[in-house]
Amino acid sequence: MLLSAKGKTCKTLITTMQMVEIDAYFSAENVRSELKWIIDAATNATNLDKVKSIQAELEERVVKGEAFAPLSITFAIEGKPFLDGTSRSLSSLAFNPSSTHIVGNVLTFVAICRMLGIKTFLFSSRLSAKEINQKSLARQRLAMENVEIRVIFDDEKGLNVADIVHLFKKSALFDTALNLPHVSEGNNLSGEGDFPLRPFILQLIEDTNIEAYGGVNFDAKHVRVSERAITTQFILFKLLVGAVAGAGTQEYSKMPKDIVLESGESLTSILVGGYINNISTFMGGWLKPLKESFASNRSGYQLSPQVWQALGLVIHQLVKDGMSPKVLKNAGLELGKLDYSKNAKHWKNCPVMELDTKGRIYKNAASSTRLFKVGLQEYFLKVINHAT
Repeated sequence: MLLSAKGKTCKTLITTMQMVEIDAYFSAENVRSELKWIIDAATNATNLDKVKSIQAELEERVVKGEAFAPLSITFAIEGKPFLDGTSRSLSSLAFNPSSTHIVGNVLTFVAICRMLGIKTFLFSSRLSAKEINQKSLARQRLAMENVEIRVIFDDEKGLNVADIVHLFKKSALFDTALNLPHVSEGNNLSGEGDFPLRPFILQLIEDTNIEAYGGVNFDAKHVRVSERAITTQFILFKLLVGAVAGAGTQEYSKMPKDIVLESGESLTSILVGGYINNISTFMGGWLKPLKESFASNRSGYQLSPQVWQALGLVIHQLVKDGMSPKVLKNAGLELGKLDYSKNAKHWKNCPVMELDTKGRIYKNAASSTRLFKVGLQEYFLKVINHAT
């Protein structure tokens, strides 16, 4: 069934197919870089629990004779597919599967893929030998079940990246089961978005020559071990807020808004007034000793977002104590000389670190990420004081 609105070039094709066929027509892994922040936000325990609940429900469907509503999944096609709606009674659509993107009922789609062993962008879909043997009958029956597929496309003008992002966000609004923290910050977490602190983030990147150490990922919230980048735009945003305003404001700050402090001053006005130089000076000192480890030890704490945010809190306290720019640089240098390997012995002196059960690596011992950052701040300040 082909749906279109008068005066609009965007159309929707509705069809049905067996679940096992979905992977042949649509990409289960394709994610635009502009949407990677969404995947980071969606990879949380709440969504994983929901996916598992959907899987359990799907298993029940194939063994029980109860009534149930048909499943529906929505995809969008980037670019211009070929629509043939005249040569036959039913419309047909020709497109490249690699140009397709899931935009509706994401968790249902992921649950189906996990049950069928199809690799997806969200959560692992690998089936263990035990799972293959235990649920083989349910999986075979499920593979034959029909699912409604809605395909959004524009064969005249074509859908671009912005259209795909827009469709995903609007679908997420109606798909209330999907837990997406930070979705309101959407466009501002991608590299092209503009927000009040962005100019200062770019200045910090330039002042400290972060690119020489591995660079910044503008598309994701957190750094991946497999990539070259050493931090992200989001983490630098949190670092700046913590450096100016402290732990409380850092925890609850949102990227789209300028932050007004209790003094009545805005965060941007303080940074414009020269505070950004304090941050650049300290971070420039911290980065230098770590250049080699950013590349050789990608599993170390020097890539931890909590460590970077804790450094912001350290700067906040040092500036509050009246530390001069020269001393700030030396303070950063001292912390940069620390061994950030997870098995480094000095972590035993950190109040929020503890050895794992095997006694090999140190891990977060705090009850929350905020307490972990504050504990790291206290430890780093002690290291600086001891060195001076």
